[in-house]
Amino acid sequence: MIVLLVLVYFFFKQQGKLDTEGRMFLALCATNFALLALELAIDVLGIVYPRAFLAPVVTGISLLFYVLNPVPGIFYFLYIQQVIGKRCSRKFILLLLLPWLANAVLSIASPLTGWLFQVNEQSVYSRGPYFALLVVFNYSYLLAGPLYLITHHSQLQRKIFNTLLVFPFPVAIAGVLQIAFFGVEILWVSLTISLLILFFNVEASQVNRDYLTGLFNRRYFQKMATLAFAKKRAVNPQWAVLLDIDGFKFINDTYGHAKGDEALILVARILEQIAPPQTVVSRYGGDEFALLTVELPKLEILTMYERLEQKLSASNSNGIFPDSITISAGCAPLKLKEYADLDAFLHHLDMSMYKAKMDSKKTNTKGRSVVFHLCE
Repeated sequence: MIVLLVLVYFFFKQQGKLDTEGRMFLALCATNFALLALELAIDVLGIVYPRAFLAPVVTGISLLFYVLNPVPGIFYFLYIQQVIGKRCSRKFILLLLLPWLANAVLSIASPLTGWLFQVNEQSVYSRGPYFALLVVFNYSYLLAGPLYLITHHSQLQRKIFNTLLVFPFPVAIAGVLQIAFFGVEILWVSLTISLLILFFNVEASQVNRDYLTGLFNRRYFQKMATLAFAKKRAVNPQWAVLLDIDGFKFINDTYGHAKGDEALILVARILEQIAPPQTVVSRYGGDEFALLTVELPKLEILTMYERLEQKLSASNSNGIFPDSITISAGCAPLKLKEYADLDAFLHHLDMSMYKAKMDSKKTNTKGRSVVFHLCE
């Protein structure tokens, strides 16, 4: 519980004002803390030191514990929805709540029926004959979550996808051990470990991430560009690419902002796929993206451009959008002593993209998905 409190402290210190994704993460922490506290109370009052006069108290604590058991699974699903950027429909919420509602009915009836749990007159706690149903309800979330993630993996960065995919497995393994060995209490401790992994791999990095695409944001790009500018080299320099989606306003105005968001996410995923290793891929603002590579020869930059053309053309041929998505991109190397400061370089890069934008309107570029202007 102390670990959870420390985690929440650092979470608030980093986040400031909470968005919906942050509230879902906080809800995961809060329900885990509540379940840990309730489980500890049951262990102490209903197993280790039972007292007859405490039987009603242990019954009430057990009831609340069982009702809350599947709730972390619900918040896990809602958290995934927020990270992906999808809105939760009423139908989705209803389906999500069905296992919990069934569990709540059985839990509320258990003080009288003993279905899920029993507390005798001496306040001794024990599992009921239908305890396995609680396991089914909990594992329905733990197993369905990864399946849902896999069907939406293209909308997530690889690191975030892998973290969310692995998140329920420590809990599932601990649950099997706890079911097999009555008295072993490691389930909610394992969830705390999963939350720590989630925090350090997803939430702690969000300060440098764009909310919609999951790419690095402009702030991080400029920070890394500043470092690159300070150590620029004459041979095999680092390269920066600035690009934007042609006619993005038309996409928003014609097909709606939701379709515009899908276009941004699609381009973000393609850029991640075609970028050389260790490249900073960022959303620079609006429909603009920026890349900063490590030190590379010019040939690799041209190869990257070819991969971008191939990937975007293949995506356009699939007909995901009514109109093809096209991109104008400017590229420039960070060469020694060519720019007075970083702002001068970024202005030069912006002009390179502007030239690509002008070229995209010429007839000899029609049919190309990417118009690329390279400054040397």
